Amino acid sequence: MRAKTLLLALLILAGCASTPKPVDPPRLKAALEAESDGAKRHGRGDHAAAARRFDEAARIFASIDDTPGAARNRRHLARAELAQGRAEAALLALELAERGGESGAALDTLLLKAQAQLALGRNDAAQQSLATAGGLCANACPQAASLHLLRAHAALAGKRAPEALTHAEAALKLLQDQDEAVETGNAWRLIAAARLASGDATTALPAAHAALNIDRRLALPEKIGRDWLLIGDIQKKVGAGETAANAYRRALDVAKAAGLADIARLATQALSK
Repeated sequence: MRAKTLLLALLILAGCASTPKPVDPPRLKAALEAESDGAKRHGRGDHAAAARRFDEAARIFASIDDTPGAARNRRHLARAELAQGRAEAALLALELAERGGESGAALDTLLLKAQAQLALGRNDAAQQSLATAGGLCANACPQAASLHLLRAHAALAGKRAPEALTHAEAALKLLQDQDEAVETGNAWRLIAAARLASGDATTALPAAHAALNIDRRLALPEKIGRDWLLIGDIQKKVGAGETAANAYRRALDVAKAAGLADIARLATQALSK
């Protein structure tokens, strides 16, 4: 009797062990795979392909009435569009994300929107977005450094260099001991630009080189090109004309190799002056 009971228990356990694990429905699986592939491509700098995959994921999520998943991927899409300099497309993606936004994502959406608005020169609209974001980040939220960086951008656009420097330095302080190399490079670049705008070209140069060193380590062509443009502007300010020209040429070489038309245009204009 005991042997029969033991055998029955083993058979039950075997049956449980062989029960297949639940799998995601095909469309959900496809959406998650597209989102994961988009993230990988974005991390490798293939922003155009990433945008296509995020858009695909958003559409699949929408088709199964998963509005948080669709909104999340539209924010991903906005980031990929911004990385390509397509600010209008980013704003369109964010508009769609807001319609089906998930709880707690309003701040991220506002920060992305402000970034796009600044890129388009819509400074008043960006200030409004940042003011609203500030209200959602009153107690040192995780996005505080990003908020400071965007406020620094806005202050520079409004020719308020001291304010820009204050925000950029606050961001750098928050980023200390954090695994946020990209944002740290952004902070140093903004510090350099703010110091230059304040007439302090001497201390702007080491800050610009700090940004360049980080961006080289991360192998980010667009940021490297902008670092060299900034270094050229600083060298020009201190009267080092030939050194400035060399920096602009470095920016142009990087831009041509990476297919960065906007930076190539700026570098060419700087060299022609």
